[in-house]
Amino acid sequence: MKKWKKRTVVELIVLAVLVALMSWYLFMGRKITDADDKVVSGDEATHSLVVYFSREGVIPDGIDADSSASPNSNQYKAESDTEAAAKMIAQLTGADLFHIRTDRYYRSAFWGTASTAWIEERLNLRPGLAAKPESLDKYDVIYIGYPIWWFNAPMAVGTFLEGYDLTGKTVIPFCTSTDNGIDVSMDYIREVSGSATVLEGYRVHNSSLEDVSEWLEWLGVLEQSDEQQDTGAGLTQSKTDIANAGSETGGLPNVTEGTEVYRDFVIDNVYHSADTGDIHYNVYIPENYDGSRSYALYFTLPGYEGLYFQGAAANLQSEEFGFEAQKYNDEMIIVAPQLSDWGETSADQTIALVEYFLQQYNIDESKVYGNGYSGGGETMSLVMGKRPDLFTAYLHVSSQWDGEYEPVIRQHLPVYFAIGRNDEYYGSARTQDAYDMLYGLYEQQGLMKDEIDDLLVLDIKEHDYFTDQNASNEHGGGGLFAYDEEIMGWLFSK
Repeated sequence: MKKWKKRTVVELIVLAVLVALMSWYLFMGRKITDADDKVVSGDEATHSLVVYFSREGVIPDGIDADSSASPNSNQYKAESDTEAAAKMIAQLTGADLFHIRTDRYYRSAFWGTASTAWIEERLNLRPGLAAKPESLDKYDVIYIGYPIWWFNAPMAVGTFLEGYDLTGKTVIPFCTSTDNGIDVSMDYIREVSGSATVLEGYRVHNSSLEDVSEWLEWLGVLEQSDEQQDTGAGLTQSKTDIANAGSETGGLPNVTEGTEVYRDFVIDNVYHSADTGDIHYNVYIPENYDGSRSYALYFTLPGYEGLYFQGAAANLQSEEFGFEAQKYNDEMIIVAPQLSDWGETSADQTIALVEYFLQQYNIDESKVYGNGYSGGGETMSLVMGKRPDLFTAYLHVSSQWDGEYEPVIRQHLPVYFAIGRNDEYYGSARTQDAYDMLYGLYEQQGLMKDEIDDLLVLDIKEHDYFTDQNASNEHGGGGLFAYDEEIMGWLFSK
């Protein structure tokens, strides 16, 4: 017994020494001594400041820890994506510029930076800063930029924002990442911004930084140019050409048809709805469609990356649902709307667009399918709560249910819920609650278990479902459901 106790004590001492050495390695990098509190001046009369965090130090082999350890993709080779985006915003707006620097360098080894960032995020730590402006009193608007680390903003961003009274100021977040959106970090930014007004954030696409100007135009910070617009798919077209397309040249009524194609989708069509305003959408129409026979119809609503201000076809570039769906029915029209939010207005616009397609195309109304991913699931659940009669079946992916339940029950609309058990943004509890609510209402109607099981499917995936397919997280990994034949096959079998 004494020998066992002695061995245990020795093991604990060794463990403590290892923990101490690891902590020293992760958190005691070389101090940064060349930082100062000066900002880079923009226009003389500016009341805006662009603040960005960018990791100090270089990771070997061209890997950039600022963007989820992704290759640096901006045109300024010596800068990170975050820094390049920040400088572009400052240039376009005339704002002042400040670089947040921690008081110590992160370790140059990727695993060292990643480990430190993970511990800081898990423990909600606030690393010290090497320097910061004495006051932000002269600024009304603070742009705050950062890479996505562990699905969140780096904790140094919190150190900076919590260091000031931001009452009456507007905070505008932006981030860089190759595979994660900004949505998960927004709660953190709101928390550390105190009483400031925090606008919806934006992820700068790594493939191009030119979409920054479109975002600023959408915010109302810049006036939109009449000459050119970037479609977001690497295609540029004249606004005058777009305005002259569509119904004025014999096209569909009340539609300005897009003039560019991305992977067989005609992008940036606009349906001018008298009731809900202009509705932007991308559409795939099979070559063999001539209106002589009825086709199926599939509507897919994207997550945050697909909102229209991200650029035309951004949803098609970030998600595969519209492309994978083509494998299940070669006589199906596929519509991928790009809306402006995840609320009632977008739900009403989706309904208006579905009704439009049912009126203008020869559609088999027994084969009208819908899916919503992430924020698009919030919107599409509102649609299902309003007009479930328009659809044959619905696939709800990595999201939460915001719509009514009773209309879905009255319609007996089949619904498939798919989500990761530990979805980083929504969790799975709200999906479970929505399923339980619908299940209970069907039981009240007197339906038997096998009848309910034919209408409702709850599919909560464990973590290895995502890691086995090389997905770095469960929420972003929801895009994998597009490739899952069991899930997509269920939708199109109804």
